[in-house]
Amino acid sequence: MTGPCRYHPGAPVFHEGLKSWSCCQTTNKPVLEFDQFLQLPGCAVAAAHTDKAQALPEQPRKAAPAESEQVAQSLNALKLGGDVPVTRTTPVAAPPKAPAPEPEPRDPAALTAIAAGTACRRPGCGFVAEAAISGRDRSTESCRYHRGTPIFHEGSKGYTCCKRRVLHFDDFLQIEPCTSAEHGHLFAAPEPADQTKVSCRVDHYETPADVHVTVYAKNVDAEQSTILIREKEVVLSLLLAPTPSVPHARRFERTLRPYSDVDATASSYTLGKMKLDLVLVKKEQGTSWPALERDEPVYGYGVTFGRR
Repeated sequence: MTGPCRYHPGAPVFHEGLKSWSCCQTTNKPVLEFDQFLQLPGCAVAAAHTDKAQALPEQPRKAAPAESEQVAQSLNALKLGGDVPVTRTTPVAAPPKAPAPEPEPRDPAALTAIAAGTACRRPGCGFVAEAAISGRDRSTESCRYHRGTPIFHEGSKGYTCCKRRVLHFDDFLQIEPCTSAEHGHLFAAPEPADQTKVSCRVDHYETPADVHVTVYAKNVDAEQSTILIREKEVVLSLLLAPTPSVPHARRFERTLRPYSDVDATASSYTLGKMKLDLVLVKKEQGTSWPALERDEPVYGYGVTFGRR
């Protein structure tokens, strides 16, 4: 296929809510939104296009400290002839019903003319208008996309709306869309219902004793924010102060309902300017949480960590 082809020879970098490429972090500044990241222009040029996936540098996965400590204890027990902690799997009860999805965003009725080169904004759709469209008929538009949000957790990549998980970013971009749009393509950027409200990315990992949760929130005003850790819920209300790009204050509000009970007195948190780190101590030590919250869909089996 003829070129030229502009591309990124490096690997995607996702750090504390910011998204960029390792090959051009100085020329293409990191962005916050995923759709902005997909629009970052390539920094290298090839003579022709190719349909072969390029090899990206692999980042070694670091074991969590508690995981490394557990492996070391098991090895020591083998050397001393003692009992080794046993890991067993137990079936998980049928998952509770997921909350009803929000209404599908759609273009305003007045948007009947589309300029050539305009791309559908729905994640995973990939449609681009090759020529200008006038007198648009949405009933003829077939748009398949991902209704959920991207998940990047311990090297695994996927979407909240479907089960498939992959390791490589190129494979993530090729995940088959799982939802058919009811109102055709989405060309106009939707306006938020309330500009004072904001959503923040929430990530987590667990150890046999606790669950570590990170909320990526930029420019948090600690004095006007509230974090309450209770046995059955974690209430978050974070005020994000104005920034040069967003001239008004916003607030992130969410109540987490942990998969299992939390020891509220032993749990803790650290609030910084860029993120909130929570350490939720499990009331039932040694059991695994198949999901962060009890109302999330659960697939497969849970793991119970062995104890002496």
